[in-house]
Amino acid sequence: MTVKILMIIGIMILLPVLIISFKKRPFACVNIFITSVLLFLLSLITPPGVLFVPVSVLCLFMCVSDISLILHEGFRRKFIPDLIFSFVYPAASYFLRVRGDFLAFMPLPFLTFLRLLLNYGECIILAICIMGYTVLKIKPGYDKDFVIILGCSVSRKGMLRPLIKDRTNRAMRFVWEQEWKNNKSALYVPSGGQGSDEPISEGSAMALYLLSHGAEDEEVIAEKRSRNTLENLLFSKSIIDGIKKDAKIAVVTNNFHVLRSGMLAFNEGIDADLIGCSTVWYFWPNAFFREMIAILFYCLRAFISFFL
Repeated sequence: MTVKILMIIGIMILLPVLIISFKKRPFACVNIFITSVLLFLLSLITPPGVLFVPVSVLCLFMCVSDISLILHEGFRRKFIPDLIFSFVYPAASYFLRVRGDFLAFMPLPFLTFLRLLLNYGECIILAICIMGYTVLKIKPGYDKDFVIILGCSVSRKGMLRPLIKDRTNRAMRFVWEQEWKNNKSALYVPSGGQGSDEPISEGSAMALYLLSHGAEDEEVIAEKRSRNTLENLLFSKSIIDGIKKDAKIAVVTNNFHVLRSGMLAFNEGIDADLIGCSTVWYFWPNAFFREMIAILFYCLRAFISFFL
């Protein structure tokens, strides 16, 4: 009983700390850590395996997502990690929590450690999901000077694929909304280099799309060298700084990509509002799982570098 009271006190202390931290720095790695600790404490005072249900639902969604993607696009190697997780996680949870007799050969302290490790792993997964959803609720200010559009692959004919087209359309909608509400225009910075299987750079493809949908030449400044999200942000910021110092910036990407993009921008000292656009239902679980893995490694590196 005393242990439960201490855990409840810990939850009551950490919750306001999380709220204050999120309001000041919504994309800081520490928010995920605090959320995971809160969930871990909560799981210890609730029935065993209570976190199994939401994580299993996520696994189910990933399986459905992978099947849908295979039907739409054919099988790709990038589907393998989340397919493995979708089957390994429920099996590990079952044997560690329900059929412990199968693992009776293990020393009890080690078995307990594995159960706690699984429990905390669930907490981290749910913490990333919670933070990923929460940052989408942050409203961007209609006072921007530049709108960076993060690139992703274009077709072999140089046409925008659905993901990158959604980002570009969302950027145009935001600029139109800003002009209507505040009578303030913004410049577009479509960002993305040219892949080995792409006829033109992603930045150029988005620029052509913007120009064909009403944007003027002087309103579009394409960034054409970047190879990943971090370079998208850094190279675009360099272009913006060359035009206007201390400019107000928005960054547009897909909703599953907002959290990691915001974390990268925050770490590089780029002050920007993140804007997410919708993603087709069958693509989101698969894409967010890959983002989750990237966020885990990013946070791990951040904590290691902080303590070293």
